Amino acid sequence: MITFESAINRLAERVSDRTQESRNIRLQRRNQVVDIYGMEFTRQGDIGEPASFYISISPDLIYFERFEFKVIIESFRVPIAGANGDSDSGISLETVRVRDRSLNLNVESTSLNSDTAELGLTTADISVSETVASPNPHSHQLSPNPHNHQITPNPHRHTIPSHNHTITPNSHNHETDPHNHTIRAGMSFETVTASQFTIWIWIEDKGQIGLIPGLIEPIVSSSGDDMLRINMTPYFMALLPAEPRFRWINGEGVFPSAGLINFDVLEAVAYMDEKLREGILKPGYKRIDIEGDGIFNATLVNYLKYSHVNR
Repeated sequence: MITFESAINRLAERVSDRTQESRNIRLQRRNQVVDIYGMEFTRQGDIGEPASFYISISPDLIYFERFEFKVIIESFRVPIAGANGDSDSGISLETVRVRDRSLNLNVESTSLNSDTAELGLTTADISVSETVASPNPHSHQLSPNPHNHQITPNPHRHTIPSHNHTITPNSHNHETDPHNHTIRAGMSFETVTASQFTIWIWIEDKGQIGLIPGLIEPIVSSSGDDMLRINMTPYFMALLPAEPRFRWINGEGVFPSAGLINFDVLEAVAYMDEKLREGILKPGYKRIDIEGDGIFNATLVNYLKYSHVNR
């Protein structure tokens, strides 16, 4: 049974609720949400040169709601020259004009100097002692026999005088006539040669995390700061569904290759040590590297959502 007092109490409660709602409506929101859906970043990579991507997280981060990405590996085009290409081949012909040019050869007189040289002959005579020359049967007689041949004067020398050889004319020019060179211009296609890929995330090194070769490696950044890079590959591979279509990155294509499945950083860090997890989820400028064993073009498709303090 509703009494007068209970009716007054209910009315008072409703007035209080409406008053609180009115105050909440007039209050400014304290937090904001950043929601990035499918923003693409493209880089090239090669052996020893990873494709590096940078993602900025607000320093007044409150919490992540989503931190995922896809990876697209594909061939890429390299411009040869700034020309309007042929519609069929993408190649056009450009003419390069070479104007009058002269090549000057400034060389002083060049001499080949030779000091006096002597050839000495010390043998005085040549002796012949045989009397008969063969073959036989028959004989050729040498007369007088035996006898000597004398070299006169003996001993004696041959002398080579000093002399110079000069290169002329000196100095001189080589001239070329104006002429044209025809080059091919347009786009050149670089195909993907890489087939093995790894994904790394950089974090700040505070000396609290142990190094594990191939998984946690030290890096000295260009600014001189000590950094660590974390190999995310084994975590992402373990989280992929056990189906052939969800294969790891092995060449050209979109990875993960089907559906709405992405490489989920928040899910991966749940299996990590607390210090690693804190380092990866710390706000700031994030660097993600994709490494391959050959030439490749990589696109990172970023899905990021987080709350931060209203500014």
